[in-house]
Amino acid sequence: MRKYILVLICLLTVLSCSDDITFNSPALQGIRDTVLFRSNVQRVELLQGSPLTNSVSTVKLSGTLGEESVQFNLPVYGEGVFDLEPNAPASAIYINSAGKIFNTDFDGEGQIIVSRVEDSTYTGTFSFRAVSVIDTTEVYFTKGVFYEVPFFTAEVPIVEDDVVATSFFCRINGNPFSPPSVSASAGSQFITGTGANNTANIRLRFPKDIEPGTYELTGFGNSDYQVDYFSGFPTTIVTGTLTITSHNFTSGSVGGTFSFTAQGNSTIQVTSGTFGFNYL
Repeated sequence: MRKYILVLICLLTVLSCSDDITFNSPALQGIRDTVLFRSNVQRVELLQGSPLTNSVSTVKLSGTLGEESVQFNLPVYGEGVFDLEPNAPASAIYINSAGKIFNTDFDGEGQIIVSRVEDSTYTGTFSFRAVSVIDTTEVYFTKGVFYEVPFFTAEVPIVEDDVVATSFFCRINGNPFSPPSVSASAGSQFITGTGANNTANIRLRFPKDIEPGTYELTGFGNSDYQVDYFSGFPTTIVTGTLTITSHNFTSGSVGGTFSFTAQGNSTIQVTSGTFGFNYL
């Protein structure tokens, strides 16, 4: 009997309802009893089944309008016709603005037709009668349409590297070098960091957008990854390596290691270099 009532309401709605259903992309809307429900947020989610209950993955298609929402649970991914009734693998749920839940699993009926699944979107139609388990009141949805509703993709959280303490250390020809002056600054393209005392100055320069990794060091002006050594006389960088271990772009904090060989009046071997530059 109720199925005939649902069909009758559908016919009356088509013939007499003054709210024409129109939609953009994406859209999820329908006539709730005699009122147009047009969601302002719609999405499709793939819900993984539980290995403990040996359940399968389900597709959740939902639309919300303020405090109201419509949700369809589909047993499989893809196109098809899904009947709605108690104990059916598919179901429809409506939650009104007061939080009252109506469900086709409780003596309801209806149908969802997924007519097209492409470009990670769902398109189709629906109609259903859902019942409240609290007081057996009913809600009817007719002329339901969902159009190019996209899959929800959660934003991947940005995990920032730790902020490093300002530091500088290396060994120059085996002798420890722990300069009291450590500074860093950033221009439009490069970060420059320096460790210096009264007898020696070591300067590193590398791109402002540098990512963790290992880079070949050259003298200043010869590449984007540069090192300079000064201790009373000019030197030429023979070879060198820079390794960035962390770079927190938000806080302007970069840490890493370095080593290089310079040639001046004598050969200078710089080893075991570490640094922490805070350039903001």
